Amino acid sequence: MSISASDVRKAFQYISRHGISPNRESTKWDIIDPDTGKTWPPKAVLRVAYELARKPQPNAGGGWPTNEPLEALGFEIRLKGDLETSEEAEDLSDIYNQNLEQTQRQRLINARLGQGGYRKALEDIWDKKCALTGCEVGCALRASHIRPWRDSSNVQRLDPRNGFLLIANADAIFDKGLISFSDDGVMLVSERISNESLLELGISPRMKINVHRATVKYLQYHRKNCFN
Repeated sequence: MSISASDVRKAFQYISRHGISPNRESTKWDIIDPDTGKTWPPKAVLRVAYELARKPQPNAGGGWPTNEPLEALGFEIRLKGDLETSEEAEDLSDIYNQNLEQTQRQRLINARLGQGGYRKALEDIWDKKCALTGCEVGCALRASHIRPWRDSSNVQRLDPRNGFLLIANADAIFDKGLISFSDDGVMLVSERISNESLLELGISPRMKINVHRATVKYLQYHRKNCFN
């Protein structure tokens, strides 16, 4: 059973009066109330709309599964203002503009955001630990692409062998080409970062990483095009 545009408008009114608990604020998307111009988290609006209509809500996460039914009812959804000009926003916009099946689109969105099946695959490969440091603190780990998103095909973007599970510090400097790895996993350090700075980030320049043979081609690309 689906909801109507009227149900969504009632949800806007309810949230305006009562707030959005238990949902937290959306980190990426806003839905615009056309009557007031206010913006709200799409996931919270959808949940409240189903509750007020007394209809069972389909089991859907945030992002595309939430945004699509709201857009289909004629409501405008846009990236939050601080993301509109970011590289991530441009990549997400590119995914939305591709002619893709919904399931494929959601897989790509999740992969770009380091979530969903792509992250789960990396967690399985790396036993939920940082591939470099062995850190097991899940909230500190990032699902990192080796060959950058912008330079990858959709198949490569979803390939878990094109990724490492890394602590945030390691992910940041790997993404910027300050470190890379040889085909046998030896860490390579750019002249742009000192060993002292690495140690301050909790990373030893002597660390190694286990490299699967299917990952070698991605590392070769990273060394040639990203590492300097």
